[in-house]
Amino acid sequence: MIKKETNGTFTVTFSTRNKRGKKLKRQKSGVKTLTKAKRIENDFIAELKNKKSGSDYAGERFGSFFTNHYLPYYEVNFTDVDYTKLVVGKWCQSIFQVQLELITPNDISLILSEAAPELSYNSLKKLKSYLSRAFNYAVKGGLPSNPVSLVKIPKQKEETKAKVLTREEANLLIIKSKELRPEWYKIWAFQLFTGMRSGESFALLKQDVDLENNTISISKSWNSKVGIKSTKTGGWRLVPISQTLKPMIIELMQDQSNGESLLPHPVEWKRGSQAVVLRLFCQAIGITPICFHDLRATFITQMFASGANIAQVQAIVGHSELKTTQVYLRLAGVDVKGATEVLSFVNPLSDHSKKVVDIHARMELVGTQLASNG
Repeated sequence: MIKKETNGTFTVTFSTRNKRGKKLKRQKSGVKTLTKAKRIENDFIAELKNKKSGSDYAGERFGSFFTNHYLPYYEVNFTDVDYTKLVVGKWCQSIFQVQLELITPNDISLILSEAAPELSYNSLKKLKSYLSRAFNYAVKGGLPSNPVSLVKIPKQKEETKAKVLTREEANLLIIKSKELRPEWYKIWAFQLFTGMRSGESFALLKQDVDLENNTISISKSWNSKVGIKSTKTGGWRLVPISQTLKPMIIELMQDQSNGESLLPHPVEWKRGSQAVVLRLFCQAIGITPICFHDLRATFITQMFASGANIAQVQAIVGHSELKTTQVYLRLAGVDVKGATEVLSFVNPLSDHSKKVVDIHARMELVGTQLASNG
């Protein structure tokens, strides 16, 4: 139906019911000409005719469906709507203008393949899960099938995909980040000297630090969906503080701007895009473009390269399975007996015009009493 309003514009309305009895309606106001109003009416009739015989979202493009139909439902039923919007918005632009019924498993595979170099295995699984949930919702509205259900991602551990920095690259990262990205350099240096997971570092409080015994207690983690939670393995452990890192830890303890948190929390870290920040920075300064988790891999491989044994490393980084630790052993290029190469990173608080500080003293602290969940 086309109705002419008092201001001279036209309002187009068309309604019907689908095969389940649900009312379907489309309306457009403020149409300036009758010709355009008739064209809009014909579009409404064609669209709702398809919806009447099949899907509630027939002819709907993924972007419109995701924003106008799925997210309102998701916001009511789940807590991570903002993160879902961010992830899908970033990686799925290639299908945003494609009609739902025309999206194929190949389209989904391409999305996952393009995201794989930048996302961890677990993050890739989450991306697939977010897409699958969205299409399952469309299936409930009559979409014939979920294209995500036919797509698989590689079954491999996150750690097996890790990249690592050389000792020289790690030194350069600390030096350049202090100069160019001061909001990140203490975080990156801290990761290189402790090997913690991202969520564990984010959750650290000043009360978790024992300067007298030179240890940090790891008992919790954090993510953007649920906030504070248990560690990945559900246990706790102690991480020794090297004498090289200790001055920076003291500065962090005295820094009131972070509140009770030990480390600063840049907005990118809160949003879960810390990996992208680090990768782009590494590219800018000409070193291996790693992601945030790869700082942990660098710590582990340098520990092995300096002579630490499997039991020591496993206790410090909190691996519950020996085979996980062994992946890094192979990545380090050394055997179980260890090697003699000295682990050295630049002191993050030192005058970088001077000689790089040898932190082999870190290995002397490995024997510190550790508690691990095994």
